[in-house]
Amino acid sequence: MSTSSCESTKRTGTRHIARMGLFLAMALALSILEGFLPPLPSPVPIRYGLSNIAVMATLLFLGRREALVVAVMKSLFVLMTRGLVAGLVSLSGTVLSVLVMMLMDWMTDRRVSLFLLSVIGAIFHNLGQFFILVTLLSYPLPLLYLIPMLIIFAVLTGLLSSSLLYAMMKPLESFFRGQGQ
Repeated sequence: MSTSSCESTKRTGTRHIARMGLFLAMALALSILEGFLPPLPSPVPIRYGLSNIAVMATLLFLGRREALVVAVMKSLFVLMTRGLVAGLVSLSGTVLSVLVMMLMDWMTDRRVSLFLLSVIGAIFHNLGQFFILVTLLSYPLPLLYLIPMLIIFAVLTGLLSSSLLYAMMKPLESFFRGQGQ
């Protein structure tokens, strides 16, 4: 490998890590912002899922593996700042959500609608969190009553997240094009 080729590979690797860091920073900032917003009105506390915007953007602009890394790192941040229960709930919802979005992305050969990707991701995020609350924490939740409500709220929050990401797509595309993917 020539010296210029080696330097080019290092620059590309460094650029890739920096981009992942930017998406992780976006996820953390959106998570913090969301902490200041009131929860959605429901029998169980439901948040807006804003940090999922950064995870989806990572999936779309960097790839599946990188999206999983950003998702897990975001959940570790929740674990460190909000405690074990919040960390487990975040990790379960986030990992299930990103795995399903990765599968959809792969199965459709990257042609899945942003809105569908977000809504399905939000549904599985809520179901993953629900699973942890019910099984590991023995949280007494009426299953048949809450699941339809969680799906309805997931559709709403998924549409919100995808709409916000859609509004950011042009600037993100310009940024990545300008940086020489």
